Amino acid sequence: MALAGTERKGVGATALFVLQKIILHPFIIATALGVASAAIHFQPPVALDRLMQFLQNAAAPCALFALGVTVALRPLRRMPWEVPVVLAVKLVIHPVMALLFLSLLGPFLDVWIYTALLMTALPPALNVFIMARQYDTWVEQASSSILFGTLASVVTLTMVMWLVKTGRVPLQLF
Repeated sequence: MALAGTERKGVGATALFVLQKIILHPFIIATALGVASAAIHFQPPVALDRLMQFLQNAAAPCALFALGVTVALRPLRRMPWEVPVVLAVKLVIHPVMALLFLSLLGPFLDVWIYTALLMTALPPALNVFIMARQYDTWVEQASSSILFGTLASVVTLTMVMWLVKTGRVPLQLF
């Protein structure tokens, strides 16, 4: 995305920029802090622990609300031609490929296969739009992908959940 953005930098400057963005990304920092705190068996004070529980419980609803508002406020002039292709890959081919690779690399417990299958069947999330906005590239397509992907996943994700629930997922393809 850094190469497709509007800023034109040299290869070295772009590589340094990307490396800096990766290392200083809040998800990476939070993951590193989480691993470190687990390694040293950190127990926060009760008040801090309760505050973190409240924040944890509020995170998903707030993210969904922000996603809805962000996508709803984006003007949709037309459906970009790439969106149906991207959604077919994300909602259909991605779960099939995950099942194929898990079958090749397995055997795995059924619960892990089902979890991976359900995770790969989820629609594109807000992070796609955030990255597109950050690099000022593919913004309209990202917004459309989230909107139409969420709508399409009502059918595709429901189908995957039904296949998992009824045991119709072939766990070993090979």
